[in-house]
Amino acid sequence: MLHTEFRPGERWWGGAVHHGSRMPFTAGSVYQIDLSVECAGNQSVPFFLSSAGRYIWSETPFTIRFDHGVITADGDAALYEAGSTLAETYRAAMKKHFPPTGDCPDLRFYRTPQYNTWAELTYNQCQSAITAYADAIVANGYTPGILMIDDTWQTGYGIWRFNRERFDDARAMIDHLHELGFTVMVWIVPYLCADSPEFREAEADPTRLLRNPDGTPFLLRWWNGYSAALDMTSEGDVRWLRSVLDSLIRDLGVDGFKFDGGSLDCYPELPGKPRAELTHAWNRFALSYRFNEVKDTWKAGGLPLNQRLRDKDHAWNGEGLSCVIPDALTASLTGHNFLCPDMVGGGSWICFVDGYPLDQELIVRFAQASALFPAMQFSVAPWRILTPENAALVRATQDLHVEMGGYIADCVTRAAETGEPVLRPLAYNYPGEDFEDVTDEFLLGDDILVAPVLEKGAVTRQVRFPSGVWESRDCGTFTGPCTAVVDAPLSVLPWFKKKA
Repeated sequence: MLHTEFRPGERWWGGAVHHGSRMPFTAGSVYQIDLSVECAGNQSVPFFLSSAGRYIWSETPFTIRFDHGVITADGDAALYEAGSTLAETYRAAMKKHFPPTGDCPDLRFYRTPQYNTWAELTYNQCQSAITAYADAIVANGYTPGILMIDDTWQTGYGIWRFNRERFDDARAMIDHLHELGFTVMVWIVPYLCADSPEFREAEADPTRLLRNPDGTPFLLRWWNGYSAALDMTSEGDVRWLRSVLDSLIRDLGVDGFKFDGGSLDCYPELPGKPRAELTHAWNRFALSYRFNEVKDTWKAGGLPLNQRLRDKDHAWNGEGLSCVIPDALTASLTGHNFLCPDMVGGGSWICFVDGYPLDQELIVRFAQASALFPAMQFSVAPWRILTPENAALVRATQDLHVEMGGYIADCVTRAAETGEPVLRPLAYNYPGEDFEDVTDEFLLGDDILVAPVLEKGAVTRQVRFPSGVWESRDCGTFTGPCTAVVDAPLSVLPWFKKKA
């Protein structure tokens, strides 16, 4: 059993990325998580690091508790000394436990916006609507980029063929999307409908599917009901799924896949099949495809995976916009460098059904907060739901992302080589300047400081500046360290470039 006490002023991050809004943990925090069964629906790691040169690591899941200045952890968790600053701690842990591979997802994820059909179409994906969505993206002045076709394009879960009742000619549709300039990905999960020929074929092969102790396939409950589950630690299931996906690439021109599901909190407790290993196997399979997106990962720091934060509510607080930056900071400090926030406005589909009150100001501020992330993703169509004035403000955020695409791509390429975070807390670059508790600003690489407006109705923003001279197109020039209130009407995203 690991047991240690907080050092004076020490702060801790790690474990479950979606609990980032509760971090950093302080000597007054009370928090517990069992990483063998909990992941909060997003990235999770057996790793916690501190601002005082220490970290906790285990190769296997463990339970950890922070309780009024005392930290206890079970299993194989061990405490390491690694320097004196947050950056030194991260670098030591990264080099030892999750070193960079030298590779990254295709840079198109970061040079241009991503688009996902989910919030716009939900469970109503079809050829005419997807084609109209893509045409409208271009017609409204957005830059073509990655286009992800989401759930219900397929005949059924695990039956990865375009549904002929919804898609008259999937190849022609994909060709059209390519002609517009899009890279096309489709959504998949590691689950299989139990009333399909594909299931009967898999059931007859004892080397395939997750199985109960008596040998029968396990029926797993996930957000869309009950299904059998592929065993991605089994060569049989890996070989079968690879052949199916490769045929979509070869025959229809699909470019890649959104690898959803596979979360360890969906998997059962089965003998010899730890949940975390099943999740990690799903993530490793995604590496086979350069155009990939994952959300539910275990111990995937350092891997060249395009990782998205989990679905956020269409809300300012709670599970909405306010937790995007804290979650992203935790993701970055745990090695998830190739990072995308949730869809602009939030990806929780229930928030976009007819009659749900949409907040136009929130969508503008959500887009601004996303614009200088490594990646940016749209789904609900701004030109459809916003006034022309607000739609223009959102369009300006994608213009900024494209304008900064070269800088972002350089940061991503450098992260692939060095393991250094692309998006980082101020305390990472500026130890000793008391930024450990700043969770509503971030650095993009070394030279860009971003301080989005995160409060409804706000037209100013208090910004904490680190050492150096920081200049902005809209907000003026400031010499840090200092704190200043800047004007930030709805048309302004406060961001600053460090002068050499």
